[in-house]
Amino acid sequence: MDEIIIGIDVSRGAKTHLSGIEYYSRSIVDAILKSAPKDKVKFRLFSPQPVDIDAPHGAQVEIKVMRFPRLWSQLRLAIETILHPIDVLFVPAHTIPFIARGRVVATIHDLGFLRYPALYPLLHRLYHRTCARFSIRRAHRVIAISEFTKRDILHYYPKTDPRKITVIHQGLDHARFGPLTKTDSLKYRSRYGEYILFLGRLEYKKNIHRIVESYASLRQKYPVISHTLVLGGLPKYGFRAVERYIKTLPSNIAKDIIITGYLPDADVPKILREADLFLFPTLFEGFGLPILEAFASGVPVVASNTTSLPEVAGGAAILVDPTNIEEITRACRKIITNRKLHKILQDMGLARCRHFSWDKAGRLTLGVLLGSINNSR
Repeated sequence: MDEIIIGIDVSRGAKTHLSGIEYYSRSIVDAILKSAPKDKVKFRLFSPQPVDIDAPHGAQVEIKVMRFPRLWSQLRLAIETILHPIDVLFVPAHTIPFIARGRVVATIHDLGFLRYPALYPLLHRLYHRTCARFSIRRAHRVIAISEFTKRDILHYYPKTDPRKITVIHQGLDHARFGPLTKTDSLKYRSRYGEYILFLGRLEYKKNIHRIVESYASLRQKYPVISHTLVLGGLPKYGFRAVERYIKTLPSNIAKDIIITGYLPDADVPKILREADLFLFPTLFEGFGLPILEAFASGVPVVASNTTSLPEVAGGAAILVDPTNIEEITRACRKIITNRKLHKILQDMGLARCRHFSWDKAGRLTLGVLLGSINNSR
């Protein structure tokens, strides 16, 4: 086999604040580099700014930092593929350059902007629709991060050949997430007391308004429960209405709703494993990695019974209708007050999360990239 050159758009992983797609981009690139045969595959990593890549010893990796003022993917990256051809370009999101040369593999995370358009600002919705439609049509192979996302692709783009879609679940960093130990300092529990935790962007798509309403209902109906609600993440689209609602609550409840803002990467495992319950009844998820991270942290989970979450949870969480505030409230009360159930869910979650790893995701993704090249030769 001749030397193969794989190009990867690592622009998402170069960002300072990593959310879902950015975290996936960095993790999957590290996993691909780790799994590649060092003497046969060369990588060119493209980014508009310096990026921290964990390249293993001996790997043939060239990082090309290509600064450009605007439309970096559509112009600068596209020009690079024309001037310096590669065997395949991997884009870990659905933003394939319109004039990119050669074969391209793209990851599609979700099509929430089509299923729930009202949850997205108009310009974001139009941008995502344009990019996703083109990428699914243009890509030689498509990676979907869940069976649910694959079904959505085939539903909204029925002309897509199902054979070009490969489902590869996201992985889990088992070295980073683990249960509470006796030596932990309990930094967050000493600050917030026992708490219910949500992690993610604070926006309509994440169902933040119903999370807060169900918490208020929990505290009002069951005064014996004194858990605080910790919302870890940056306020985004639709959160101002939630803030207004919080101000209408009784002061003893409103003061126990903690908005942390952005949490540094190093703090996420700590705040997770100190939680008594992880609450994730979001409206739409292409995968739902936070519930695996909660499982690995030994924390029981309440999650939605819709989209990809049942597929990922695998029966190890209590699943609820995300539009039913009373159902969310009952599930939280059941876990908080029934310590036997709490322990059962902890054990089930720890067992479930062992099925997912970035090493496995990296090997499978590299296989798709190499397969797309071999099919063209």
